Amino acid sequence: MSANRNKQKQQNQQLHSGLEYAEQIREARERQKAFYLKVSDFLLDLAKLVFGGIILTGIIDLDLDKVWLFTAGATVAGIFALWGFNIYRRGLKIK
Repeated sequence: MSANRNKQKQQNQQLHSGLEYAEQIREARERQKAFYLKVSDFLLDLAKLVFGGIILTGIIDLDLDKVWLFTAGATVAGIFALWGFNIYRRGLKIK
């Protein structure tokens, strides 16, 4: 009877340690997902700010080449936006 009880205790301890490990993995994935979503928000905000800066600089009428300004600004804003969407999609894939 005592041997049977010890065997059950060992099985319960193994099950408990397995559940703790699974919980740690789940929490790590949730932290990683939250990190990806925050980074994607930041990059998308940067894209919006760059785009707004392009518009404001164009309105102010500084002595800048407008074609160069809009080309460089749109390229940078596009890169930030694509990077942000890519990281957002990667964050959504984490389960």
